[in-house]
Amino acid sequence: MNKRQTRLALIVKILLNNSIGSQEELMDALERNGCNVTQATLSRDLKSLRTSKVATELGGYRYVIAANGTAADEVATQAMNTVRQAAILSIAANSQMVVVKTRNGYAGGVAYDIDEISSPYLLGTIAGADTVFVALSKDAPLPEIYELFKDLVPPAVLEKGQHYFL
Repeated sequence: MNKRQTRLALIVKILLNNSIGSQEELMDALERNGCNVTQATLSRDLKSLRTSKVATELGGYRYVIAANGTAADEVATQAMNTVRQAAILSIAANSQMVVVKTRNGYAGGVAYDIDEISSPYLLGTIAGADTVFVALSKDAPLPEIYELFKDLVPPAVLEKGQHYFL
């Protein structure tokens, strides 16, 4: 892995595991991890990772990485795939709805990814800060819904919620 790839991976790790509200905070966190970076480079990295600031429960803001869409380069795309997999915490379902719990601030990106799944069984999504509600059609077979989520939900999370789809 080259220096940029290593730095982007570290930024992803820091943003997933900490509430970082400014570039200065992120620069300090990177420095504590042995990575010195200029503000201009950090700004480009954040743009490449498609980060945005979202409101927190405590009234502040934090950076989150977009889990949807395509990035400008392969490194950022890999980082977004990592985010997508780390963002989803649990999944549950009944005959009318799937509920996906995410890390705070990531529900919108996950909802976008679900909306991109082409299936007549998925009617639409509603996203909050950490929860996505997926409306299912009346005749949606839960085992098929389970298959639709295999590429999106981390295997361990999907396996833990598998009993909802049987």
